[in-house]
Amino acid sequence: MLKKFDNISKISLISFFSSLYFYLPILTIYYQQKNLNFIQINSLWGIITGTIFLSEIPTGLIADKIGRKLSIIVSLSLQLIGEILFLFAQNYLFFIIISIIAGIGFAFQSGCSQALVYDSLKEQKREKEMKKATGSIGSFFQAGHVLGALASSFIVSQITQSRIILAILLTIVSVGISLLISLFLKEPKTDYKHVEKNPLEIISQSFALIKQNSSLKRIILLGIFTTPFAGYLRNFHPPYFQLANVAPYWLGLSLGIGGIAAALASKYAYKLEEVFGIEKGMFLATCLPGFLYVFMALVIHPVFAVVLFISNFGYMSFQDPLFADYYNVHIKSEIRATVLSTINMFSSAYIALMGLIIGWIAGFSVLYAFLFMGVIVLLGSTIFRIGKRHLVTNS
Repeated sequence: MLKKFDNISKISLISFFSSLYFYLPILTIYYQQKNLNFIQINSLWGIITGTIFLSEIPTGLIADKIGRKLSIIVSLSLQLIGEILFLFAQNYLFFIIISIIAGIGFAFQSGCSQALVYDSLKEQKREKEMKKATGSIGSFFQAGHVLGALASSFIVSQITQSRIILAILLTIVSVGISLLISLFLKEPKTDYKHVEKNPLEIISQSFALIKQNSSLKRIILLGIFTTPFAGYLRNFHPPYFQLANVAPYWLGLSLGIGGIAAALASKYAYKLEEVFGIEKGMFLATCLPGFLYVFMALVIHPVFAVVLFISNFGYMSFQDPLFADYYNVHIKSEIRATVLSTINMFSSAYIALMGLIIGWIAGFSVLYAFLFMGVIVLLGSTIFRIGKRHLVTNS
């Protein structure tokens, strides 16, 4: 895939360095050191997704107006600012501010990265390679998580203030590198920019497309209701391992190994469609996390806890490359970032709402939360199954 240093190669490297976090395995513990309780810790991800919900359409409009490249630069700049502020955060309010900055940054990049990749491929008459390109980018993203998680086992071998500060500083450097690479992206020549259209008109077109296109609507519903809740799985990672009496050093190792599995799943997601076809392939991609959540709720054993976490964390990554392709085949370039941001807005609202419910259930038992998530994912994958007919377009 990385035959030359094109936009796909650059986005892959950006994904790698922007995900190279050296403190994620001990993040929940770090929050607890700052006197945050479990409800506050879970609420921070809800604040991020809530901010994404409010920012998706405005940032999508901006991306379609100023270009994908500049939007990605803005996104990574906000991510860098958030990491610098994280170095000095001491209380819940400070972490809330950082979460809001992160949410706006994620919103800027959520639609425009996919749009830039798809339009770059379209410019070269290679848009059919979207699944492979997205899978390759996803594998770089997961590789960053892997290296960061494995390195954290050594960097934060002792959870002291000096070790954590070192991990944060290294993360700041990695995000800074991703920002530097983004300066060398090239804007696709595809004519997607609006000819002085009213922003409300663009939003109206986006909602009209989703409302009128029944196939796209079903794909969106499948994507939303089979959300694998990766953020909440990471939050519950330390307490789940404590419950199963897993040794603490497995926190970083399991996240690293899970990242390797995720990188492979993302890179070869298109193989599911090639081997099983669209309907069976997507059903397998969406339903398995549900089954794994159910098993995590029912099986409490140190070995099985590690295996199930790694399996679930890795398997989740089969979904994104497939959805990225299936969404984009129904969307015109001129409103691509706005429509993708609208889809992400719906997804963010759902995740934020479900986070409140999942957090409340986890207050009784993390295992009940896993069971709840598993049932929801299984229902979504069954009710909103898609097939080849849902990828047929009129254009």
